[in-house]
Amino acid sequence: MTKMFSKVLLTAVTAAVMLSACSKVPDQSKYIPKTAGVVLSINSKQITNKLVTNGLTMEKMFSALQDQDTSNPAMKAWKDAENSGVDLQNNFFVSVVFNNSQQSYVTLTGGLKDAGKFEAYLKKNLPNFTMKKKDDFQYVWEADQDAVIGWTKETVIYIRGVDANKLKNGGLPGGMPGGIPGGGFDEDEDDSSAVDSAVATQVRFQTPDAEATWVAEADHLFHLKKDESAADITAFHDLLKNNADLSVYVNPEPMYASQGAAIPANLKKLLEGSYYTGGVNFEKGKVVMEGVSYAGKDLSDIYKKYGKTEADVKLLEQYPSDNILGFMVYGFDFRMLGDIVKATGLDGMANISLRMYSGNQNLTLDDILNAFNGQMFFAASDLNVRKAPSTIVTGDSVTRTDLKWVFAMKVGDKAAFDKVISTPALQTFVTKKGDKYVLADMMQQPGMPALSIDDKLIAVANDQPTLDAYLGGKGKVGGLDNSFVSKIKGNPMGAYINFEKIAAAIPVNDIPANGQAIAGQVKDLLKDATAVTHPFDGKSQRSEVVLNFKKDENSLVQLVNLGTNVARIVHEEKKADTSVVY
Repeated sequence: MTKMFSKVLLTAVTAAVMLSACSKVPDQSKYIPKTAGVVLSINSKQITNKLVTNGLTMEKMFSALQDQDTSNPAMKAWKDAENSGVDLQNNFFVSVVFNNSQQSYVTLTGGLKDAGKFEAYLKKNLPNFTMKKKDDFQYVWEADQDAVIGWTKETVIYIRGVDANKLKNGGLPGGMPGGIPGGGFDEDEDDSSAVDSAVATQVRFQTPDAEATWVAEADHLFHLKKDESAADITAFHDLLKNNADLSVYVNPEPMYASQGAAIPANLKKLLEGSYYTGGVNFEKGKVVMEGVSYAGKDLSDIYKKYGKTEADVKLLEQYPSDNILGFMVYGFDFRMLGDIVKATGLDGMANISLRMYSGNQNLTLDDILNAFNGQMFFAASDLNVRKAPSTIVTGDSVTRTDLKWVFAMKVGDKAAFDKVISTPALQTFVTKKGDKYVLADMMQQPGMPALSIDDKLIAVANDQPTLDAYLGGKGKVGGLDNSFVSKIKGNPMGAYINFEKIAAAIPVNDIPANGQAIAGQVKDLLKDATAVTHPFDGKSQRSEVVLNFKKDENSLVQLVNLGTNVARIVHEEKKADTSVVY
């Protein structure tokens, strides 16, 4: 039997998707503890508003897939969710809380608009429903899932324990929603089908008295003091104030704390006060993803020590092609890595390992970090997918993919670089010719890239003509959005990828016949993507990724339409296949 609470919350999240928006921090956020390592927030009001404004409703989505039949399991599940008492217009939170390996858990938090309806829903759908009361909240213990569902008049919390040591290996605990509940909305299907049973078994964790443990934790969450809540952390509070459609918060400190002595104390100290937050907004013709990396005092001191490093756009400008598929330019002072390693006390071990494997007893970590100034560049262009005669089967043909590309990295301190490049371990791969290093003779095999190393630049390319054209400096990149390239200047990182050109280069005939309809839908969706990282401002570093669509319509609506169109195509193909038994 599908676990009903998971079913209602997931339907609310999937379909949350259905109802309008606020600007304050959601009330349910105060029930998330500071020991939460990862939190996902779904702004169902805002998402719903964007869909409904563009004429999309759940009924229309179901009818696009199949006949709008109220007895249909999918439609029935949605109607049940609407009448469950769960507030589908409120924010939903999925959190992974790290207390220790024996008392870590996953929790789902949402709002209630009618506690009586919610109780009736559970009573109707849980076979062994027994409601209990604990102070000012009610709860149901699901013994077969070792999970507790607790609720007040306004809030519902689901808790299920996990083993923190095994959770990092992947997977949600068994019975937690990992897709549409019950797989195909089969009322008799066990939830374990939604998650691989091996993973579920591996991650699931039982305490000697699981009910007492998790009911006590639910009691704790319902009565969190302000300074015990994640909402008291500036990074988390600011994230939710931004009111994004989807938000993610990562706090590495409780993750490491739960590992005890397995994590060096110096590393824990270095990461104190460090967080990552990200927001996703579905806008007209694009998806905008904004991220913020917060650094604590010790990490901030390291960043400040080396100042601002800007990406060298000139490395891009001399790329010899006007048919760019994608590129990245990046400026990062490698010496920061050295300070981070030293702060953790692992520099001695790093130096011993370098000397052991390099064959140079004088080589140090500082030598390697000083040898390069951190200016890096990569670009790819001129994609050509073609048929070519097979070298194995006479008269047959194979698909060949030709792609031009260049990777370049600037050299830093010359003395340190000479020390690195002359290590015995590298001499097997490179040899000096004149004032440059090139691939050693034994490495110059068909299909190997071209390499050039001098005291200013390391450059690698798909072949020698492309490398020569890049190093000659006479090429000039073209076909780029100059307004975006100008945004990179003054920032440490900029990247771009052109989905439209990549899709256009793939011949339709190379796509299997049964996949051409879906491929056509996808091909007409995306245009390109851009990414920019801004300088560290003393406390945090911001980044922005923009996914641009071809049509000037809300991006979420386009994605939902794509999903329903693909589902309909698959459904029609199955109906046409007489070998499929329904």
